[in-house]
Amino acid sequence: MKQIKLLSMHIQNFKGCKDRVIEFGEKCRISGANATGKTTIFDAFTWLLFGKDSLGSSDFEIRPLDIDGNMINNIEISVEAKISVDGDEYDLKKVQKQNWVKKRGTDTREFKGNVNEFDINGYPKSQKEFKEFVSGIVKEDVFNLITNPSAFNALHWEEQREILMEIVGCPSNVEIAKTFGEKYALLIPELKIASTDDILKKYKKARIELKKDEKEIPPRIDEASKSLVIADVGALEIEKSAKEVALQKVEDELSGGNGKLEEINSKRQEIMNLKFRISEIQNEENQKLFDKSKTLRDDLVSKEDTLRSVKREIAENNSEIKTVHSKYEWSIKEVKRLQEEWKAEKLKTFPEMIPMEPIPESASVCPTCGQDLPKDVIQKNIENYEKKKQEYEDRYNADLKTFKEQKAKKIREIETAGTEAATDRDKYKSREEELRKSMVELDSRLEEAQKAYDSAQEELNRYPKTADISEKAEYLATVEKISVLEKEIESMSSETSGRAELEAKKAVLKDEIAEIAGKILAADNTKTKKRIAELEAEQKEVGQKIANQEKMINLTDDFIRSKSAMVAADVNEKFNVVSFKLFEDQINGGLKEACECTVNGVPLSSLNNGHRIIAGLDIIQSLSNLYEVSCPVFIDNSEAVNEVNFPEMNAQMIHLAVTENKELKIESEDK
Repeated sequence: MKQIKLLSMHIQNFKGCKDRVIEFGEKCRISGANATGKTTIFDAFTWLLFGKDSLGSSDFEIRPLDIDGNMINNIEISVEAKISVDGDEYDLKKVQKQNWVKKRGTDTREFKGNVNEFDINGYPKSQKEFKEFVSGIVKEDVFNLITNPSAFNALHWEEQREILMEIVGCPSNVEIAKTFGEKYALLIPELKIASTDDILKKYKKARIELKKDEKEIPPRIDEASKSLVIADVGALEIEKSAKEVALQKVEDELSGGNGKLEEINSKRQEIMNLKFRISEIQNEENQKLFDKSKTLRDDLVSKEDTLRSVKREIAENNSEIKTVHSKYEWSIKEVKRLQEEWKAEKLKTFPEMIPMEPIPESASVCPTCGQDLPKDVIQKNIENYEKKKQEYEDRYNADLKTFKEQKAKKIREIETAGTEAATDRDKYKSREEELRKSMVELDSRLEEAQKAYDSAQEELNRYPKTADISEKAEYLATVEKISVLEKEIESMSSETSGRAELEAKKAVLKDEIAEIAGKILAADNTKTKKRIAELEAEQKEVGQKIANQEKMINLTDDFIRSKSAMVAADVNEKFNVVSFKLFEDQINGGLKEACECTVNGVPLSSLNNGHRIIAGLDIIQSLSNLYEVSCPVFIDNSEAVNEVNFPEMNAQMIHLAVTENKELKIESEDK
């Protein structure tokens, strides 16, 4: 197993740590009150290796702050660590500098970002080379899991489960099934190509479809049974023959009058042609009338165009009046708003400067022992106070100047905008008055155009819509011919007066014969009985298929339970303190994959902080064995665990403990 140890660190200007050198032994205890910098040491180490804090976040601020909470610029941030890898020592160093660039033509410098520099054993390295070196020692994800007791349990349960499967080297489903002999022989071909989840989905889906089919078969059998027909086929055949004889007799009677019908139809066609000619005569006379009224119609179209044009001008004028009036009202409101804004801006004042607190007594007297401080220290404290006071006053005066300049600028902007708004107001008012004057003229033009249109329409209406042809010679001669032909048809039709009744009787007999033939055909139940037998066979087949699906579902569920028991036993064998619940029973009787860490059956989430730390150390021990690497373990809130309860670990232990000490205390020892 690869052994990685942290021998020493030198931290400069990293977060709240100005300059500190730490020597680490096999066991190290770093203690102090909250916010004294315990976690900062862990953060500095992970920032050096991976550019992230101890929680794995790359979005955190490392630059120190001044007493006002502002970042301190123009200083270098440096973390240097000496580590041991299987006895070989390496010095790793990372320095962050700010990149300030002077603007061309000015004395102003602009911040352009941070620049990181890397060293290994004193040799400068690029960021890529540094990352590759660290990755060659330990992967980032592995480092996180085996240095922080809470890291593993912070992962999503599916990620935890995947890692646990790596620990036991879980065999394939096929290999597990074969260990049970013939019990799962039917399932093995499925396990070779699919997971247990997919197998269950496949057979459950098939069962649902089959049950749906099974439910539909009984109604179909019932429907087929209802269509069975009981009838006297012999009696139907006799009745059909009698009807056919009667039909033949009617057809014989009809065949004797065909010659007369042809002549009647010829005369009817001639009448039709004569009526078409009457229609042509009417159309010809209508066209002549239409041509005579063309001048009046053209005049009406012209008057209508004029009327439409005036109406369009009125609509456009009305629309512009509404738009201009809306803008006029808005400009009135805008002038008023700017007047109010101008008054409010004029009334704005800058707050009076609040004097700084007087120099504290601690500047000249030691707060711990009460003795006077050395004169040079007192003088320095006074100078620092005066410097801060001057900076405070300068900052106030600069802010006051900025306020006055911005106020004057704002007032000028409001006055300019107010002048423009007042100009717009007057312009819109003048335009609206012009438009309303033009509307009076347009209304007069509309009245004239409407009168001209109405007069033209009245003149055109005097012309008839249809020409009168009642006195035309051709029309009268054609009407006479039609009358003669109709009388001839009437005379010939009297000779075939019984034909319509025969045709009706023939149609009735044909319908009756067809109906009897249908009854005879329907009385044959052979096809219906065959269909019922087919449906009953299908019902039996579907039932067997459902049973087969349920057999595979039950076999798969049983295999999952057998596998889960085997895997859980193998996983939990690898731990001394914790156990993992890898499967959960579902309401439907199946199993669901899970991953819950427990101690003596109690979920980790229900344990106190001390027990969670012990559980996390137990997990780290097993993960170190899996990845064959040991790293320094940082135990935050170490005070929550009694010293005697800490397990023996094959790793360097760094305890971070909360105490009442105002200063950070570091104690190291070798095992």
